[in-house]
Amino acid sequence: MKIVNYDADKNFVDKIWASKIPFPRYVKGVLETLERTFYRGFNDYQDISKQNFSPSPVRKFECGRYENLAVLLHAIPIYLRNDGTRPIEYQGQYEEIRIVDLLGAYISRGPRKKTPYIELYLREIYSAAEEFYEKYKNKNWFDRKPSVISGFKYLLTKVLIHELAHAALDIFNLEDTPLSDKLSTCPEFRKWREESMANAVALRIIKDFSEDTSTAPDKKTFYEYAKKFMQEMQPEEYALGVLMEDFDADDFNSVFEAKIKGVDPMLQQEWLDYAQGTPNWDGLKALNEKINSTFLTKK
Repeated sequence: MKIVNYDADKNFVDKIWASKIPFPRYVKGVLETLERTFYRGFNDYQDISKQNFSPSPVRKFECGRYENLAVLLHAIPIYLRNDGTRPIEYQGQYEEIRIVDLLGAYISRGPRKKTPYIELYLREIYSAAEEFYEKYKNKNWFDRKPSVISGFKYLLTKVLIHELAHAALDIFNLEDTPLSDKLSTCPEFRKWREESMANAVALRIIKDFSEDTSTAPDKKTFYEYAKKFMQEMQPEEYALGVLMEDFDADDFNSVFEAKIKGVDPMLQQEWLDYAQGTPNWDGLKALNEKINSTFLTKK
């Protein structure tokens, strides 16, 4: 894992490496669970962290499969930042403008095929952990009530896996960049499909980790925390991922390939209307299968 201390406050960086929050070791444990299950050939992965112009390793490792997050973790550089603000010049003056308002971001380098990277917004994640603590402290949501510090550790790991899922869904680093007209899907359709799937991937991996043979006492709490955070603290398109926890490769590929092959606008709206109503997983899965069978462009 290639973590770069980009511009985060030392206070937050120290929290990550402090003995109470062994972030690299903790994340490594989560992802090792994934690696043991799905990927064993790490001698082949492509290191892109120090290359200015390189395609993502996604294309080399069957980009439509979420299992390859274990590979991406070793390939994509990770930047620690305070938040999603950027200095923007206006009339000769620089002003901090928030261009990302969530907890982290996967930055695709687009058709020019520069190296993609992930940003984790430590101040935002810590603030979310504090807010969530205030929300749950008088509720019986967890077997073991986590502290703000534990919540920070859990959220940091959850956000990282979520962003790795976006990397696995990234079509712009394919060897053959799709034509723009194949991306003419409704923005809301794309957002709901991708954010829900990224959360479903994160929850699946965290659940697998929590059910590992290790007896670490907070593993189950990590899963409970991630699931409740998605339901209580995130927008509806993210919360939908909890419903999709039992997705399979076809469901994941349905999200990925829709961006390449195109989906009929009427079918996009049908999926979106259903997802924004009172969906169940069987209904969503059936619509995914319908999308898979009616892609506008066939390989």
